[in-house]
Amino acid sequence: MAKDWIGNFMQVAEIAWPGAATLVWDGDDILDITTGRRGNLSGAVTEARINITYQFDRAIGLRDRGDCWAIAYANRQTKAVLMKNGVVHRELNRSFYCAEAYDYPIAMGALHGRGPVIVHCPNAFDLLVIEDVETGKIFDSLKSEEMEFHSRLSLSSDGKFLIDAGWFWHPWCSAAVFQLAATEEGEVKFVKNASPILSLPFPIEVDAVAFLGEDRLVVSSAPDYDEEPSPGSLGPKQLGIWHLGEKRWESIVDLSEPAGTVMPWKQCVVSFYGHPKLIELDTGKILHRWDSIYSGKQTGPINLGDPKPPAMALDPLNGRFAVACSDKVSLVRL
Repeated sequence: MAKDWIGNFMQVAEIAWPGAATLVWDGDDILDITTGRRGNLSGAVTEARINITYQFDRAIGLRDRGDCWAIAYANRQTKAVLMKNGVVHRELNRSFYCAEAYDYPIAMGALHGRGPVIVHCPNAFDLLVIEDVETGKIFDSLKSEEMEFHSRLSLSSDGKFLIDAGWFWHPWCSAAVFQLAATEEGEVKFVKNASPILSLPFPIEVDAVAFLGEDRLVVSSAPDYDEEPSPGSLGPKQLGIWHLGEKRWESIVDLSEPAGTVMPWKQCVVSFYGHPKLIELDTGKILHRWDSIYSGKQTGPINLGDPKPPAMALDPLNGRFAVACSDKVSLVRL
């Protein structure tokens, strides 16, 4: 084990941890939910508590009212498992159609004042479903022209907006944002028949999207387009900030490298293409690289790169991320 400091504002820990595959943040710990092992920035790691033998390779999680909820899933297969406080709560599934070709569509979050929900596609590749995390009760569903193959779902921290960074046949990677609202009966519904908050027209091709606070998005574009975009829109290999309320681009800057998965943090974003990089949002300038950490070369929901990305856990609210490799987990706090 080793710990290193970079400047006065970054902390890095490398923990010997073979086989970590389903990582989420839980408080100050990084948790591998299918083994129960926990590590932290001091370099400590606990022994395994459970053994789920199915080859899940990604995970999401949250803590709500004292309960630790987590979902492990096989990213290019159909199976997932929902866990509550380290115990299997129930199994989940996705539609089989083209499941091997793109990232598993699933998100978990909570609107203020009620328990968490799951948004996923258990019945069809083009049908979003909201269900109660505790009971499995289905609250609502949505089929929308704004997205065909749903993927890379993400709920805002207040649970009011859903990023859907999926794709259309034949593969054109796009993104849409849908609104959610709680009813008086305590259910959660899609806000339907509203004008799109974000719906990117062809030929804008999306690499990644992430929330910047509760009212803005960071959107990165693919390295190349087949056609020229319209003036003022997002061009190839660029990084834009989209204002959800005003439905406009606040800024657009060029990137020197593809972004891959992104994690906004304050006035910056961490890009995970190749190796994690800290990029200034206003300029696109790379402020820092973690060249010793390999984080894959995935772009969009389809192209995994070779080799495929390692297990990662991102915590943009607290400025932390974790990246696994075959024998260790690297933790970074900004």
